[in-house]
Amino acid sequence: MSPTRGPGDADDEVTVSSGHLEAALRTVYGAAPEEFMAVRRSLVADARADGDKEGAAAIGRLRKPSTAAWAVNLLARQEPGLVEELVDLGVRMRHAQSRLDTATLTSLRPERDRVVTGVVAAAARLVAEAGRTLSSAAQDDVRGTLIAALADEQASAAVTSGQLTRALSYSGFGEVDLSEAVVRTSSGSILSVVRGSVGATSGSAPRSSAGPATQGADGAGDAAGSEEPDGEGEDVLARLAAAEAELEEATTALSAAQDAVAAAREHAEETRERVAVVERQLTKAREADERALEAVTGAVRARKEAEATRRTAEESVTRLRAAADD
Repeated sequence: MSPTRGPGDADDEVTVSSGHLEAALRTVYGAAPEEFMAVRRSLVADARADGDKEGAAAIGRLRKPSTAAWAVNLLARQEPGLVEELVDLGVRMRHAQSRLDTATLTSLRPERDRVVTGVVAAAARLVAEAGRTLSSAAQDDVRGTLIAALADEQASAAVTSGQLTRALSYSGFGEVDLSEAVVRTSSGSILSVVRGSVGATSGSAPRSSAGPATQGADGAGDAAGSEEPDGEGEDVLARLAAAEAELEEATTALSAAQDAVAAAREHAEETRERVAVVERQLTKAREADERALEAVTGAVRARKEAEATRRTAEESVTRLRAAADD
């Protein structure tokens, strides 16, 4: 018997292949955050009704996205052109980085700033069109996620999947941490989501037809699902609801902590950039100060020479006047 998985386990990894799960990924991560839990419960019920117990369990473990992650998911679905532009830029930047081509990286910086700024603005617009506001902090999280996608291939795949659950961040070295950030298979591959409608409502996921693709070989999939004792089912649902509540609370706390880390790293990066600018200015100021000191030294020397010449001239005038008087 496999060990029981708790709310804190790495349950973003799935081992089942389910049409219900694929449909749920298209639906639930397009739903507004406040509708996520209701939509997920409806999709779980649909899968269970069709006898897809493994799919129902996998759907029940899908995590609710943060506001920033939801905004990025909207981008993946509604602005694929912008996301593809970001992905293409990331490929070029990583290629230059792998060759230590600093000249190309420097030349790509203006494009990076333009693309990131444009995509963040698009995310804010999409969220506004959905009747919500993307706060400054959430916009910073979106920007950090985009920068992570530029730096890391797996982070780029996570962004384009449209199934992010939290913002991503890049520390400047190593790989981007994707734990609990996106739904993956047991082999670590990110589950792809076909871009589609984001108008998710309860029961919007298509139910499987009564064909061989959704039922067992004997066609008795629905019957097998209906044989579960009512008392046991209610007990399981009660435990599931309690576990979901605990997971939701823990996920919220983790998301807040991760967001704080991302903000701190972003602030540290900006601070380092400002320090670098000040250091360059200080170097230039020191060089200017050295030149000024040299100029002062030369001027003082010239003044002394002029004073000596004047004294010599005064002495000569004095002697000549005395000789003239005689």
